[in-house]
Amino acid sequence: MSKPVIGLGGVLEKAPPTSAFPTFRRLFTNEGYLAKLQKAGALPILLPIASQADLECMVGLCDGILLPGGPDIDPSFYNQERHELCGPSDPDVDRYQIQLFHIARKLNKPILGICRGAQLINVAQGGTLFQDYRLQSVNPIIHPDYQRWDCVSHQVEVVPNSILSELFMTDSLGVNSLHHQSIAKPGTDCKVTAFSSDGSIEAIELSSGAWCTGVQWHPEAMGSEMDCLFEVFINEALA
Repeated sequence: MSKPVIGLGGVLEKAPPTSAFPTFRRLFTNEGYLAKLQKAGALPILLPIASQADLECMVGLCDGILLPGGPDIDPSFYNQERHELCGPSDPDVDRYQIQLFHIARKLNKPILGICRGAQLINVAQGGTLFQDYRLQSVNPIIHPDYQRWDCVSHQVEVVPNSILSELFMTDSLGVNSLHHQSIAKPGTDCKVTAFSSDGSIEAIELSSGAWCTGVQWHPEAMGSEMDCLFEVFINEALA
């Protein structure tokens, strides 16, 4: 049996000062995504920014799409003015990944969104974000918990009868937490499937079309307890 091809939406960053090509941005992804996908039996490829027609061709070659973490989505994409707590954005990457999402939906490809990827799914569906976690609650959890980047930072409550509840078979799940933004208003067909004690939305799934779920934590940085999320994604890609 051939391996399913999973396309990852790359993120652009400036070249480091040591680069011989200082004006060329670099397309990259976290090796954690690659390791988890390969462990689950997939063949991951990094998709570059391209024209609509070329993106459609590339997505057509893929069996599924992973939307990874990255910088803050520009607030203009969800019709808000930039708050001083919002971090740097790259509208080129935002535009490309939103386009990638819509093409994958059009072609009925399963989609897994992680951290920024979950937020991007929501924005692409017409939802909004809190530009910083401190804007959503008077007593928030410290969501950007960088000291526990690869282990449990806090618990999330999993909503019954959801992809996550059927997958993990629990109503409470320990997750890491590396984000400072989160979903505010869910977009069209976005069903909330997990939330933390301060009310922060921690996961969504789409109620129509091909399999699509997004989680606010970083399962690629955690242990084998999160492998099942990648495995079910790969099974959907095989289907």
